[in-house]
Amino acid sequence: MVIYADVIFIVNFISSYLMLFILAKCVSKIRLRKIRLTAASVLGAAAATVIFCTEISAYAALILRVLSVFAMIFTAFFEQRKQFFEQIVYFTLMSGIMIFSMIMLTALMKNTVAVAVKSGIAYFDIPQKTFLLMFAASYFIMFFFVKVFKNRKNKKYYIMSVTHNDKTVTVTALFDSGNLLREPVTGKYVSILEWNSVKELFGADYDFSEIENHADDMKLWIVPFSTIGNPSGILFAFLADKISIPEEKKTYAKSFVGIYGASLSKDKKYNALINAGLL
Repeated sequence: MVIYADVIFIVNFISSYLMLFILAKCVSKIRLRKIRLTAASVLGAAAATVIFCTEISAYAALILRVLSVFAMIFTAFFEQRKQFFEQIVYFTLMSGIMIFSMIMLTALMKNTVAVAVKSGIAYFDIPQKTFLLMFAASYFIMFFFVKVFKNRKNKKYYIMSVTHNDKTVTVTALFDSGNLLREPVTGKYVSILEWNSVKELFGADYDFSEIENHADDMKLWIVPFSTIGNPSGILFAFLADKISIPEEKKTYAKSFVGIYGASLSKDKKYNALINAGLL
């Protein structure tokens, strides 16, 4: 199999650029400067070219590959150095997912495809159009798995502000990856907030048990839901003027908030649940 240096460089530049982009978007939640993305991708592509197109030993190739990944992450995410090792882990995960998905896709092809793998870098000797299709498919597979893995791995707490009736309450909220509840008419996502916080927004001096008597005054909506052990239930919700999650730099106008009458957390660590669809 003939390996072309220019092809190795271009392919690895593009793959490095896309993986760093996904890392910034899905893991670090930032928008990287293009000059940093480009510089980091050039480092990765240059290292890959040296590994594949020179008579370098396997041991030296492995060291060069590891150093190039460190250099890429450091160059791209210099301002986020506190997340350095987490970014390394996710970049390595994405590299493995991309190579594995492309190898699996080649296995589904009728024609035999020559594949060379060296120090975590793969070279596919296939027609250009076929490679582009496989590359695009592997990108979406990689994006999907990283997004799902990140959301399920970390149950993270956020500061969330809910504004309604010219009043604002700020609470600690848990990102609930299992909550994708929607209001059935509008299709809007529904987050959850404890009654003790909600009543501050409405100036309510009554208990949650009396909420049904004030549903019209509060302009409450009824949202059906189902959970394990409760296949059919209803939840009172209101259309908040605004929900803000400063850490994520996200603000949602006219977003639904369901009202929970008891405490959401036994240890009082949080008072709200953020719908997974919002992050």
